Amino acid sequence: MSSLSTESTPRERLDRAISVLGRVRMYWRGVAAMIAVGLSISLALALATKRVWRSEATILYRETIQTGRDPQSSTARAARLGPKLKDTLTARGTLAGVIEAFGLYPEKTARSMVEAVEEMKNHVGFRAQSSDTYVISFTHDDPRVAQQVAARLTQILLDDYRRDSLGTATMTRDFLRRELAEASAKVEEASRALATFLARNPQFQWGLNDSPYAPAPQPLGPPGAPAPAAARAVPARPARPADPQLAALERQLARVEALLGVARSPAAAPGQPLPPSVVEAQRARDAAAAALASAEAALAEKLATVTPIHPDAIVAKRRLEAARSQLAAAESALGLVRAGLTEVPSGEARALTPSRRAALAAERSALLRQIAGLRARGGSGRAAAVGEARGGEPGRALSTGGEARRAPAGPDEGAEERVIELETEWHRLRLDLERAREYLKTVQANERAADLSADAAENKSETELDVLDPAYLPSRPDRGRGRVFFAGAAVTFFFALGVAGARVLLNDTVYDGGDIHALGGPALLAAMPELPASPPLRERAIVPAYSVEPAGAPEYGGEPAGVPEYGGEPAGTPEYGGELTGAPEYGGELTDALEYGGKRSLACVGARHLAYPGSAGFREPEVEILGADVDPEGCGVFELLRSAPAPALAALRVLRHRLDQRRGGEPLAVAVVSPGRAEGKTALAVRLAMTLAEAERARVLLVEGHLARPRVAAILGLRLPPHASFSEQLRRRMAGEARPLGVIAVSPSLSVLAEPSLEASYPAALHSVHFEAALRTLRRYYDYVVLDGPPVLGSGDANVIEDASDGILLVARASLTRASSLTRAAEQLGDRRILGVILNDVTPRPVARKRIEIGS
Repeated sequence: MSSLSTESTPRERLDRAISVLGRVRMYWRGVAAMIAVGLSISLALALATKRVWRSEATILYRETIQTGRDPQSSTARAARLGPKLKDTLTARGTLAGVIEAFGLYPEKTARSMVEAVEEMKNHVGFRAQSSDTYVISFTHDDPRVAQQVAARLTQILLDDYRRDSLGTATMTRDFLRRELAEASAKVEEASRALATFLARNPQFQWGLNDSPYAPAPQPLGPPGAPAPAAARAVPARPARPADPQLAALERQLARVEALLGVARSPAAAPGQPLPPSVVEAQRARDAAAAALASAEAALAEKLATVTPIHPDAIVAKRRLEAARSQLAAAESALGLVRAGLTEVPSGEARALTPSRRAALAAERSALLRQIAGLRARGGSGRAAAVGEARGGEPGRALSTGGEARRAPAGPDEGAEERVIELETEWHRLRLDLERAREYLKTVQANERAADLSADAAENKSETELDVLDPAYLPSRPDRGRGRVFFAGAAVTFFFALGVAGARVLLNDTVYDGGDIHALGGPALLAAMPELPASPPLRERAIVPAYSVEPAGAPEYGGEPAGVPEYGGEPAGTPEYGGELTGAPEYGGELTDALEYGGKRSLACVGARHLAYPGSAGFREPEVEILGADVDPEGCGVFELLRSAPAPALAALRVLRHRLDQRRGGEPLAVAVVSPGRAEGKTALAVRLAMTLAEAERARVLLVEGHLARPRVAAILGLRLPPHASFSEQLRRRMAGEARPLGVIAVSPSLSVLAEPSLEASYPAALHSVHFEAALRTLRRYYDYVVLDGPPVLGSGDANVIEDASDGILLVARASLTRASSLTRAAEQLGDRRILGVILNDVTPRPVARKRIEIGS
């Protein structure tokens, strides 16, 4: 069984889909019946339906005053407002009040107000028409009631929203006012605490270098020039030590510490100029500190939105590291300026080895001990000067390194602790005041916005809902009888077409070649179009191939007097196998015709032996011609072929071409079978045999293979003698009688071996071994042996035909044969000898046929 490829072009798939959809027309009666019933039901429902009227009102959400307290946009607020308004509109209390006011749904209200509310919810509509408009609708069987209820629902929604907005704005304003009072009190408390501290410690002041312990700015003039007025306005600070030895030690200590500090600071380059004064260095340090704080804030902001591995976070980290390096460099520069240096020391500063660093540290410790001893002798007043010389940090010499910890405690340690406490308290009080003021500013801004919102809500001038289109009196019903009818009609049409489509998809009847290809079974050899109905052929008697029987002879088919047994050599005739006297060779013009019993007979029809070429003198032939069909008024059996339309002839000749290719010059026995009855296999077998014998291109024998229901002779219009029965000849062979197989010639190249009646004489002869032997004999005398086989399903006769033949043609009738039957028939026969499928009676429009039992 050959299989076809399932690949197809889009055009072929489209044509196939259109072809399948066209089959819906087969069920037009059912579709029409369903449509009629559906339209009747729709009309009845439309007449029984009450008209429903819908009234709508459109409200607008607008925001006229921007207070800035809501970070969301107006579109986002409108989208958030929609569900809230819908819940307010469909609240049970709201709907219950409207039902009582207008007396809606009296029957449900009498039972329960809950049922009436649920019923009203089904008729109340709320939808967002755009970003800032909403539509409220109500449906009722009275248009005026629908308008009044829609207007009432709209007004209730507006009043509730305004009341809620005013209450929310008032509550917010009151809360922020209380919060503002608390913030003001905190500011006053922080200011009072700071003022008390300044009163107790007058050395502290506001402004740059407000701490009395910060280093004083260096004079800009030449040495010995008087200080500027601003510098003189600064409170008196402890004077630098007047002892030359102490001053030299302090300068040496500053140099050592500068060397150590430069080595620790990666941002200080040797030879780099320093700020000209302590003030400039302090400003640079403050700017670096501000840059570091800004970098830290930027990094925190990035990490709040992205991960640490994000490129923006990495860039922010690098900026923070750079700010820290700049701060370290600024602090180092500030220390060098306070030590009296004008540029970063070069030379050995960058070449500090561990041994050199240890030597400097030891030198620094020794200097600290010497300075401490001199201060102890000079008094506690010089301790502050030493601290100022080392960067403005009192007690730094005593708090850095292990050597300072081991220095003898002096009387100025208590003063240093006191300075630290004062500085800490000063900064804490200032920070508290700044925080209180910032919080006060925020609360003031919020309170101002809340006041504006509350005033706008009271004056109905802020965010509010307003009626854009009031509820109208509907002039056309929203759900009338026409809509019900058209909706029902649409549903009916779709349902009917859906049922028809389902029937098409579930139907496995074969309609065209596409269905054969879809099975994936035997290939489609030809598609025979539907033939027009034609009258049956005129019944004709067969002219015997022997001399005229004398008067008083028994009925045709018996043994005439004075003549040997039928089939022997008649008197007065040449030897059997020669040419009879007065008759030309078979196939020429018939002469010496006599009237016998009112029937036209032949004295001689060229009854020659059918033998192999070169064996004309064979005394006992295996096949002989018993008679011939003579139709002087017409074309004989070939009328069936000549009356066929051109497309049918074309299909038959295509099939003949394929069989010629299969035969390849050797005899070929072809059986024509079908899955079931009434599928046109007999008519196809007859026309196929005529097409093969057309123009005497081949010797063809048409054999009756369906002995259970023979139909070949009836279709050809032949009235055969009883002794020409194929089953009877097989039975005589089974009885041991050795006689040639007798055939009937219907043309010079076409012969028939069939049954005289509609019932075979001996149907069981099909299963005998003589049947296969007879077919082998017939193949030696004919180019084609065409067998009209039996149906495949329901019996095993087709399998006998398959074993005795060289090829099987499986006939399927369009619009009648089911795909399942065709598949089962192919499976029963097997793919050993099936040549393909012939689709019979193909129509342009698929129709549903009823199976008939007459004919096959």
